Amino acid sequence: MSAKRGYEAESSTANKKALPYTTYEEAHQALQTLKRTSISDEVQEHEERAIATIDTANLASMVMRQLGVRVSAQLCVHPETNAGRVGKALVQALETSNASMCCEIYMALINIFEAKDQFIKTLDTDTLRQLNTAVHRDLANSQHHLRGAALAMLMHVADDALDIVRRFTTDAHAKVRQAALAAIQQAQMQGTLLPLELYDDCVAATKDTTEQVRLLAADLVWAVASAHSEHTVDDTRLIDDAFIRVCDMVNDGAVRVRQRACVVLGRFRAVDAQYLAQTLSKQLMSHMKRVQRGPARGYAGRNSGVKSSNPTPSGAAIPTPTGDANVGDLRILDSGAAGAFVHALEDEFQEVRDAAIESILELSSGSNEFAARAVDFLVDMFNDSSDRVRIRAIRALTALGARSLIRATTEQLSIAESAMRDSSSSVRCRMYEFLAHVSVPDTAALLSLVQAFKANLETYPGDLPRIFAAISSIGRRHGHLIGAPAVRSLLGISELYLSREPRIDDTLYAASVVLLVNARKAHRSVIAAALPDFVFRHLPYLQDKYPGSLPADIVELVPTRLSFVRRMLDRPGFDPAVDKMARDDSLRQAAAAFEAMCIQIQETINNEVPASTLQQSALAVMKMKESESRHKAVARYAELVALVLRAQDIMRSNGLPRYRELASLAARIMYGSYSLEARTLGLHTGCCRALAYLRVFAHAIWLISHAELKHTARVKAKMHEEFRTRLSLYTGRKQPIFAELTELSATDTADNPDELVRFIRNFKALEFMPQSRCQYATASVELATPSRRSQQEFNHLFPLSLQVNAQICWVMRRDRVLMAVTLPTQKICAMRPPPAAFKPMRDLHWSLEWHNAPLSLPLGSGEPASVALSVALLHPADVPWSDLFIVDGSLVPVSYDISNYYKGAAEL
Repeated sequence: MSAKRGYEAESSTANKKALPYTTYEEAHQALQTLKRTSISDEVQEHEERAIATIDTANLASMVMRQLGVRVSAQLCVHPETNAGRVGKALVQALETSNASMCCEIYMALINIFEAKDQFIKTLDTDTLRQLNTAVHRDLANSQHHLRGAALAMLMHVADDALDIVRRFTTDAHAKVRQAALAAIQQAQMQGTLLPLELYDDCVAATKDTTEQVRLLAADLVWAVASAHSEHTVDDTRLIDDAFIRVCDMVNDGAVRVRQRACVVLGRFRAVDAQYLAQTLSKQLMSHMKRVQRGPARGYAGRNSGVKSSNPTPSGAAIPTPTGDANVGDLRILDSGAAGAFVHALEDEFQEVRDAAIESILELSSGSNEFAARAVDFLVDMFNDSSDRVRIRAIRALTALGARSLIRATTEQLSIAESAMRDSSSSVRCRMYEFLAHVSVPDTAALLSLVQAFKANLETYPGDLPRIFAAISSIGRRHGHLIGAPAVRSLLGISELYLSREPRIDDTLYAASVVLLVNARKAHRSVIAAALPDFVFRHLPYLQDKYPGSLPADIVELVPTRLSFVRRMLDRPGFDPAVDKMARDDSLRQAAAAFEAMCIQIQETINNEVPASTLQQSALAVMKMKESESRHKAVARYAELVALVLRAQDIMRSNGLPRYRELASLAARIMYGSYSLEARTLGLHTGCCRALAYLRVFAHAIWLISHAELKHTARVKAKMHEEFRTRLSLYTGRKQPIFAELTELSATDTADNPDELVRFIRNFKALEFMPQSRCQYATASVELATPSRRSQQEFNHLFPLSLQVNAQICWVMRRDRVLMAVTLPTQKICAMRPPPAAFKPMRDLHWSLEWHNAPLSLPLGSGEPASVALSVALLHPADVPWSDLFIVDGSLVPVSYDISNYYKGAAEL
């Protein structure tokens, strides 16, 4: 009670000293306020209160002091605060704080140092000396969490930090060892050259009993070895020794350590070829002599701890036993690298297998010999149980084939043909790309591969463009394997008997023709002599039906006696020069249309332009194929601005406002702004601010559309309270445009609707100019039902399982992707696909393969009905209650129980 009375006595002089925070809610509210305010008076008030909270040592709980520290950390990175004064208060609090409080202060200071580069210059010399003394004092503390926090702080204040931190890599507590290695890694990431002496400590840490320590050690072993790659250890380069050390971690018991080891292996460069080859073989390599030449600098060698009953003289090699193989006086290499990638590719966790495939691809870029050895192992991954691993293996082989042609064996081709029958369209498409970079060994293998392509054409006709592209590439590379017997086998004709002419629209027959006619010029004479005349007569039709599949000089293959065929093939067609001119002209037209639309938007902001003119310009830009994603985003914004102009025309008309039309325009503007913000990837803050400003306008005209309804006082207050909530999101900001919103939020729009009407009539849209790198999210549903019948019977008592395949492009967060299903009753229900259904294709591109999507259908009438599937993006609303009505386009009922909305939301 005496401490409380003393505190009350101090608080009575409020003008002289600020009051500290006394409740958790008060400090938490201060944190939220600092994130969105830029008013210097408010920031200074919180600065005084935070310092008072830290300095108040007689509070009943230390929790409030910790909250004061967090508020101080937020203050130091704020542009309107005196960072030096707050930082000095934090450092002085280290002298009177317990261990947990000191940890909180150290973490706050570290966050400030990382967020504000010039923070150290705001501290005076005495404060820095006091901080340095406190850090060195706490390094000797018996509590491990304080030693760890002091180590992290040491990297920011001491010049000889690495020498001190190195001593703690062998600390008795695992958390301290982890903090020491994390501090070393942070220094390395900031550009510090790690000394060679750290290598021994990092190697010892790879055998630590704690998983987090081993994770950090794997990265640091590579970092130190890369900085001193040519240093030798027992006649072995340091980079090779580190490579073997990390290979040994592939056999670790922890999944994360095995995955990290595989990732780190891909970073190594200039590793000796013998060690690379050892990773793909489980047999120990013995024909590599390593001689012990006395004590070496740094690490003493991997066999330094092995003792023999008959020690050999210094400088002599360890004798090897004689056997069937005469290996001589050689030393067997350690088993660290033996079969490292073999074990990783056979790991039970797909994360480890993924990392191993990526590292093999990275290492193959520096060694053709290693790349040739890795092909067989990567082909075996086609049989993996995970779609993601199979796709990753195929992508790796495709990248290897793009660098150098892959010479596949008959066994490898057999595995590839089996993988072509995969049910996943993503796997099949990747497989077609890989086979386009493959060289087959003989004619029999070529014919077998073509038959596999034809089988896929029958099973998956939608893959025809990709299959024909792969067959064209194979034909260009294997003309030397195609003779008269192969031609007859491919076309199904007999050497002795007359054969029936195949149907010209038969895709299987077209696949054989595409393979034959794409042979190089040196082999065309042999093929042309074996081709029957009907093949030449079909070429003009195939050229038109499958553009790009036949070579440009196909006319040279046709005999001169078939002059009418040559004339049809030689007709004016594609000219690259003309096509480039046409494309350049289209690009100029698209740029000109975009500039004209931007000028009209600017005129709309400054003056008055008819809404129809602006909307026509936006539609013209949208229809141009050469328009960039940025152009189309601005065009969609122009359409929203045109809707704003139309709403303003309605409000300026002499007659009564058309309330229903205003509600419809509010729905279109609100939904359009959310859709543009959610689907456009790469919008900067200014563009998001412009879209949010449109939503304020949509909310305002929606309120006007309810003017004719006599709502109850409670509902009317709720509607205008929601509008003020939206305005509060933008009050207190420095931009001039938000000053009007701040003034409007201070007005009671329920009792003074004239201010709302004035805001609508004087509203001017903000500039909207996204960056050139922005992309627009798209999605296409490829397959919606696994049934082969055109109609599917269902029982409404049980959910119907659908197979959904979709391609989703330019989406960053897959957890926001929903599958929207429109039922026969026109009701829309949304389902969230499981994370395992998303297969990454490339950056921000996903393949959705949901094989058992549950769908509960209403009671059927026995008549055929259909459901519509679409992909939707989940986007958080600014004001959920009002936006739900606005986007739906419906009016709020006159007597509406607001609690029902929250009850329904809770049940969802």
